[in-house]
Amino acid sequence: MDAPFERLFELQSTIKHNRDLLQTAKQAAVVAIVIQKPSQESKIVLIKRNTYDGHHSAQMAFPGGKVDQSDLSLRHTAIREIEEEIGIQLDEDDLIELPQHWVHVSNFLIQPYYVLINKNLEYRVNKREINRIFEIPVAFLKQPDSLDFHELTFMQEQITAPRFYYESEEIWGATAIMLYQLIQLLD
Repeated sequence: MDAPFERLFELQSTIKHNRDLLQTAKQAAVVAIVIQKPSQESKIVLIKRNTYDGHHSAQMAFPGGKVDQSDLSLRHTAIREIEEEIGIQLDEDDLIELPQHWVHVSNFLIQPYYVLINKNLEYRVNKREINRIFEIPVAFLKQPDSLDFHELTFMQEQITAPRFYYESEEIWGATAIMLYQLIQLLD
């Protein structure tokens, strides 16, 4: 991992040992859909949430959401949320787990996954929740000038975190951290 984010990833790796956090945090799951078609540029799907009264209003994010009581697992949550938000059906067995991430401002413990898809996607957008869908080229995200640094509070500590910009949209916080980790895996 890059030196500027070393402390962030050290703190993030301690989440699984923090019993208080694990017992009190709300659970959620998101999926980074990576479109990888032969002889075409790979893309990652992000959404922009609608404006609402809440912590994550109008933010860029991976599709997904919080656990419902009827969900059998976090993988089930991820699959259900993807279908509800953008109309894409995925198979739980295709989900690849990434490290969990805690969002302090809303007290969500997020389980991110990613999935590799080799076809065009036909979205059905839930207009109540989603403002827009983006298919961002991985090559764009790997360009040095698409990555920025900013300070945020994580585990009661000020740390340096990644931030991206795409089409005048800011991608920051947990989404940027997970996106950064995913891009490193896709190398």
